[in-house]
Amino acid sequence: MNGVLFLVLGAVLLAGAYMTDDVAGYRESNIVWKNQINEYSNYVHFQPEWASYPRNLIVDVSTSWERQITQDEEKPDMTKHGAKNKQNGLVYVNGKPVVAVQYDYRDCQSQWFHYAKTGLDFLGNHFALFEKESIPNTSYSDQAQEQKLSDGFAQFIPICTSRENTSYKYTIDINDDSLGFDVYFVPSYIQQWYYFLHPEYFEYYEQDGCYANNHLKFTGSCDVGKNAGLLIIIPDDLSRPMTKISVSLIEQ
Repeated sequence: MNGVLFLVLGAVLLAGAYMTDDVAGYRESNIVWKNQINEYSNYVHFQPEWASYPRNLIVDVSTSWERQITQDEEKPDMTKHGAKNKQNGLVYVNGKPVVAVQYDYRDCQSQWFHYAKTGLDFLGNHFALFEKESIPNTSYSDQAQEQKLSDGFAQFIPICTSRENTSYKYTIDINDDSLGFDVYFVPSYIQQWYYFLHPEYFEYYEQDGCYANNHLKFTGSCDVGKNAGLLIIIPDDLSRPMTKISVSLIEQ
């Protein structure tokens, strides 16, 4: 009788072991990678302390990236069109105030669009940016650009990623042929402040394709960490009522 009992207990334990492996295997296979598309805009109104006052800047950002989720996770929210303002207040860049309007859903936790754009609308605009080659600014010299940027404005654009390290292809385009920008892929947001206040501590990814100086348009690729982002710097010399910078990011 005892032998039969031990045999039954052994079978139960063995079955339990297989069930544990199955569950673990299911959990592992339940993790999937989903392509996410996020789009938002930052609006900047320059205050009287800027030479560009009372002009405005809008930075349109489009990001395509791979998000790691579980199969039973809620599907990406495609209904968040026209997000509410997350911030509408006075902030200081390079020691001078601007009114910054930034939007919700910039947290890399879901998929969303602004302006009620459809997925096809977004993809069409998203890839159109990559059709032209990089365009250097020839309106003034690189030396003049370096001098202009000491009083300039900077905007940090964070990436989205589910990886510790990743690679991004990006394109930046400005709609003013007389105004060049500098761009750097930097390790973190703090570099925006180091650039102006503590240039001796300023760090960026130095590989080819990770930065550009005095361009009207630039396309590059860069291997970066999860807290990285683009730092875009422009002179305090806006001539249009509304200057627009378009940013397209694609995780590779």
